[in-house]
Amino acid sequence: MKLLVVDDERDLALSLKAILTHAGYEVDTAHDGAQALRRLDSRAYDAVVLDVMMPEVSGLDVVSRMRASDDDTPVILLTARSTVDDRVEGLDTGANDYLVKPFAAKELLARIRAVTRDRVKPASASVSFGDFSVDREAFRLRCGERSVDLTALECKLLTFLVENSHRKVSGEELKLKIWGGDSLSDMGSVWVNVSNLRRKLREAGSHMVISTVRGVGYYLESSYEHPRR
Repeated sequence: MKLLVVDDERDLALSLKAILTHAGYEVDTAHDGAQALRRLDSRAYDAVVLDVMMPEVSGLDVVSRMRASDDDTPVILLTARSTVDDRVEGLDTGANDYLVKPFAAKELLARIRAVTRDRVKPASASVSFGDFSVDREAFRLRCGERSVDLTALECKLLTFLVENSHRKVSGEELKLKIWGGDSLSDMGSVWVNVSNLRRKLREAGSHMVISTVRGVGYYLESSYEHPRR
């Protein structure tokens, strides 16, 4: 899920980005209301975490303009102002929730889950690319009548490559998304699991391969176009 964090306190915005990225979200930041509106015009987000007290274009101004343009993206307001009137003003402007500073990271995460709950689409039990599919429940790679067992990590890694087959994915991104930002695993874990998946694709009889552009990343393609690697 994609989130936009808006706060004119840059250190706080970067801290929130780190927390939310670690929790599995894709996060953009903005440091004033005008920049936030530009980002909202150029990209769709699943939720906005928005500071109220910002110079020139305030958080309430941002919410008001979003709702005036029929943008129903959920908004959680962040502010040090905690009176009932302040909260009512924010909610009446069109915000979905209101969180008073200082707050615990786990409460922010819970509130994000709450406001985005209806926007989350259930994941399909399988994903496909070319001539193969990945059964995420059974941890199996299927190609025609043949199938090969996958480990949980291999299943997650291959699924991520399929879901991002429109681009090249770096080893560092794979390490972050599959093993987590605080994992003790090194890049060797990425290389070993990619190597295992290449072998299992061959065992399944697939003509799809995991290719590499040195210094850029991994991507899926057909071996009919390029020799196997």
